[in-house]
Amino acid sequence: MPKIVSLSTISKTAYDRLKKSFSCTNEHLKKYIKQFAFSHQQQGLFKTYFFVDDSDRYIGYVSVSVATLERTKIEDEIDISPSMKYSIPALKITRLCTFDGNCGSGIGSTLVTFVNLLAIIQQSTTGCRALIVDSKPEAVEFYKKLDFVKVAKEDDSDTILMIYDILQPSELKILIPSMIDFCKLYQQDEFIEILEKI
Repeated sequence: MPKIVSLSTISKTAYDRLKKSFSCTNEHLKKYIKQFAFSHQQQGLFKTYFFVDDSDRYIGYVSVSVATLERTKIEDEIDISPSMKYSIPALKITRLCTFDGNCGSGIGSTLVTFVNLLAIIQQSTTGCRALIVDSKPEAVEFYKKLDFVKVAKEDDSDTILMIYDILQPSELKILIPSMIDFCKLYQQDEFIEILEKI
């Protein structure tokens, strides 16, 4: 059965083996796993999750962090009261990678759905209203298919800020049954009780 596992549940020895077998043509994504992901997780900076297939092979990962957005930057993309003057809490996809030989198999989309689940959990516990990503130009169409919207090209960068509105708690109720099914499919039992209370 496929599953999504946190890097924090993987021993250092197992992680060292994973790094040796890891294959990705994108050097930045490869370097992150090989050099930074483990220490970033230990320092509480980013959380990294791996997609593990039926054969216990690690075939993709996503890293996330907490973020905020200036309200004025996204007022057309998210329906938030004009009286809200503070930054908007969000969850940011900092890296998304499908390992070589697995592109186009739905792993990236599944990992983004998992991040949406994390954002819904964050919304229910501390507040979160959107997923954001600084997309490389070649990934914009991928995110658009998942209902992300382009906001702006980042200054002094080749990335494009994209946003996905995770809606308000009252609007999310219709999605809860499918999110619970997702949790069951990918062995995320710890989230089911939280979702059932939303």
